[in-house]
Amino acid sequence: MTNDFISTGSLAEDPAVFHARFWRFYRLQHFIACRVLGGPDRADDAIDNCWRRASRNAPRFEYEGAFRSWLIRVLIDEALAIRGHQQEADTTTLLSEHATSSPSDLGKLAGTFAGGTQ
Repeated sequence: MTNDFISTGSLAEDPAVFHARFWRFYRLQHFIACRVLGGPDRADDAIDNCWRRASRNAPRFEYEGAFRSWLIRVLIDEALAIRGHQQEADTTTLLSEHATSSPSDLGKLAGTFAGGTQ
């Protein structure tokens, strides 16, 4: 069995095995999180969220396959969630900044959301 493969029992029975396997892929996780999030600013947040979610679900890990593949899928899900929350916050901020704008300014703002220009 290669180092990328684990058995279900080792994760469920020994948290130290899970901890070692998780942090072994830190550099790969950081690289992928930076790519998904567009930079390193929130990469560690995504990795921390991935750690919490993966460690909570480790006993339910059923596939005796590549741990790395499963872990990276969890990380990508967490990074996409962070990106989605950030986009929502940016949109809310943009809308609140323009809430007191004139109607012509709001028309320009609506054009930016529809793919137009200002």
